[in-house]
Amino acid sequence: KAFDRRHVFGLAEDHFVELDFGDLGRPRRATLFLTGWIRPSGTSMNVAISQNPELKSPAPPALWVPDKDGQWREALPYMGFPGGKTKTIAVDLSGVFLTDDYRVRIATNMEIYWDDAFITVDEKPAEVRQTPLRLVAADLHYRGFSLRTADAEHGPEHYDYDRPSTATKWPAMGGHFTRYGDVRELLTAGDGMLAVLGAGDEVSLRFAVPDEPLPAGWKRDFVLYNVGWDKDCDLNTIYGETVEPLPFATTDGYTYDAAAQVHDRAKYERYLRTYQNRRQDRAAFWRAH
Repeated sequence: KAFDRRHVFGLAEDHFVELDFGDLGRPRRATLFLTGWIRPSGTSMNVAISQNPELKSPAPPALWVPDKDGQWREALPYMGFPGGKTKTIAVDLSGVFLTDDYRVRIATNMEIYWDDAFITVDEKPAEVRQTPLRLVAADLHYRGFSLRTADAEHGPEHYDYDRPSTATKWPAMGGHFTRYGDVRELLTAGDGMLAVLGAGDEVSLRFAVPDEPLPAGWKRDFVLYNVGWDKDCDLNTIYGETVEPLPFATTDGYTYDAAAQVHDRAKYERYLRTYQNRRQDRAAFWRAH
């Protein structure tokens, strides 16, 4: 936590973290690795920020380096940041240093917490082989909510998957969700036919085993690639209390024209009839509370 004051949820005072890696020996290539997490501001908070002239707009992290006179200069206006909960990002520092002073400053006013930082110099790229795995099965069902616990050391909230609760946590959104069961057909292409999950829903995925065995000395890792949208039920979100209107892969902003998005009307109508026919009980939350 590099700041003392948080103005509002997700927005802090201007602050920076200064890192000194000593003498790097004029490397041809340098990469900075940072692990941390960000607390994003929500829709209502963004509206509040826009209505308060005393608050600055969120400024994503920028990277600064010293010049020959010891003055700090902005080298990377947008450095990137860990999206959401704890993640590691890599920042290419090749060519950004102006002198043999290898200090860097990471400046922002966003609510970001850093946990780990290290740098590599002139590291030989490791050989990487990408093997796409076929989606074998996808099952949508109700599961509930993992137990949520707070981190006392400025970390994000944690969720215990093995300790779920099936109790209703929030009033359900209005509109149609995807019916439970097999939804593999909806997850094989990035298009307008979506698997729409509501609060407490879970989709379990199963992928084919790679055909080729792992070479000796190699390590296998996995990247889950997914395309989709997340809508929060915020009163300042347009249509925030309903599932519809559904987004499309070709949607380019908040101007919405459903007719222009659908290229195969018959196919899309079949999708709506087959899959989009479940509603969540909007009164369940109020009955329980």
